[in-house]
Amino acid sequence: MRICICILFAALAAGCMNETKPSGKNFSYDCSGAGKGWGDCREKADAQCGTNNYTIVSGAGDAVAKSPGGNTEMKRTLVVTCK
Repeated sequence: MRICICILFAALAAGCMNETKPSGKNFSYDCSGAGKGWGDCREKADAQCGTNNYTIVSGAGDAVAKSPGGNTEMKRTLVVTCK
């Protein structure tokens, strides 16, 4: 019985160590271009930090001239810190 309990605790401890998130570090995501939006940046942050496990540091989005013909492109950048 004691051996089973020790194995169980060892397995739980190993599982906890594998779920370490990069807390306290800023990550920047670029989700610019046609057909992309802020949701794309948030998906990247969720993948990096865990679902909704981050604080938004800044979010910038501006229309930028793409060509001399007058076309524009949205440039979006989201910066987050994992909790």
